[in-house]
Amino acid sequence: METKVSRKTWTQFFALVFGGFVCIEAMVFQAPAVPLIAAHFEVPAFLSGLIILSFYITSTAFYPLAGRVADQIGRKRVILFGMILFTLSEVAAALSPTFSFLLFARVLQGFSVACILPVALAYIGVLFPQEKRGMAAGIFSAVQALASATGAVIAGYLIGIYGWPIVYWISGVLTAIGFFVILALVPESKGEGSKKLDLTGTLLIILTAGSILSVSTLVRSFGIDSPITLGTLGLGVLSAIILWFNQNRKANPLIELSLIKNRLFTMVVIINLVIVAAYQLFIYGMNFFLTTRPGGDVSETGWFYTAIYLSGFFGNLIFGKLTDKFNNGKKLIIGALLIPIITLVIYIFTVNAGTAFNIIFILTFFFGFTMGAVTPVIIKFALGEMPAEKYGAGASLFQFIRDIGAPLGQVTGIVIFTTLTATFTQSALVNEAEQAGVNASLMGAVEQAALTNGSQVDESLAAELETLGVPLEDLLATATASAFTDALKIIALITIAFLVLSIILSVFIPVQRDRKKTKDPKNEFTPPIKPETEAL
Repeated sequence: METKVSRKTWTQFFALVFGGFVCIEAMVFQAPAVPLIAAHFEVPAFLSGLIILSFYITSTAFYPLAGRVADQIGRKRVILFGMILFTLSEVAAALSPTFSFLLFARVLQGFSVACILPVALAYIGVLFPQEKRGMAAGIFSAVQALASATGAVIAGYLIGIYGWPIVYWISGVLTAIGFFVILALVPESKGEGSKKLDLTGTLLIILTAGSILSVSTLVRSFGIDSPITLGTLGLGVLSAIILWFNQNRKANPLIELSLIKNRLFTMVVIINLVIVAAYQLFIYGMNFFLTTRPGGDVSETGWFYTAIYLSGFFGNLIFGKLTDKFNNGKKLIIGALLIPIITLVIYIFTVNAGTAFNIIFILTFFFGFTMGAVTPVIIKFALGEMPAEKYGAGASLFQFIRDIGAPLGQVTGIVIFTTLTATFTQSALVNEAEQAGVNASLMGAVEQAALTNGSQVDESLAAELETLGVPLEDLLATATASAFTDALKIIALITIAFLVLSIILSVFIPVQRDRKKTKDPKNEFTPPIKPETEAL
């Protein structure tokens, strides 16, 4: 007989879902604003990756600590603290007088999210039996996808009318609403946690995450063989090695090493990391493609995010149900990943800088479906390997590894796309100039004009173009369109490579062992939640 979940449990769960909804919507609001924020503060496009890095380094570094603290002092309490801080940091971001202050606000937002999302995810393990977690994970992720979809398109239009600070003001209000919903409806839940905070482990995680996630930006700024780039990468690797030995010597490590030594858990989180990196690489490459291509519009970026996350909404719901119905999650993952590979091949052969946005929207819808489809399958796999008393630590570790993939993909997508477009525009403009009859001795000036996007033109080159009757703007527009098309194709090919790797890794997922179910005489699952006896 199928285990039942009480109406009270579903009410508690949907309160968490609503809190997650407003939090994710607040986070996604800023995505279409990234290029405009970079322009507002007059920072190079590739440095806009710091808006992402400052957030993700902090959230990634503090996931394990937040999970441990939540297991110890109460998961609800940690979520509410995170939502208060997130609201305040949104206000700070809206009022940012400088780019540095904005990055500081993003750091606070990252710390806040470390206290919210993984701990909310842990409640799925607390509230639901194993055979119902797929659907719960699907709903949880689907609503987050819906928040992402609506947040992106709303932000795109609001930014066009009121400017980028409006997204942070609205985010603060939405997060405050989520705070009161969770405060009123969600019960407290505790597990086991170390009585002593592992500050050494936290510092090592900050060094590891900060160093490794900064490498892509440093490559663009200083080059791949720069001492700064290589030194930062070396620091990250060294910190990771020291962290591993440090955590192995502790009775209650900050990072739940027992899960890392679990082959099934490790395989699914690595697959998840690769998939997330692939998707974010393509998404953020497309973000710059749509916003900065000739005739591009920030509202198109909003609709692009809508297509990605709205399709993910349906993928979450459909595969959340399927993963509870069928035991072979491995086949579900492999089958789902074939969809975006086919879609990206179509992208390569059909999409260019002049392609109508409705075609891009349709292709993107199929691409985003799979991201939603694989999420509940992977979450169910991971939760099934976590001890009940360590759901906070386990879910935080899952989110920690996952979110290494997100900024790596996002920043790499921005760096690769901006680097390729600059290089390709330069070479394409030289080709256009040669075909127009520009003297070969002026090609250096042509390359320089490409680097400045036509804002600085050598006098000799300007005179030559005037004699030929060829406007530089026309040459530059043609060269830019060609460069954007070629850059997008390479981004698509890299994404395909990541997804193929994910399919190969999925083949090696071991069979998940059965776990005992906790039932009452009426066959109704009772969540193992301790009564809340202390005031918040």
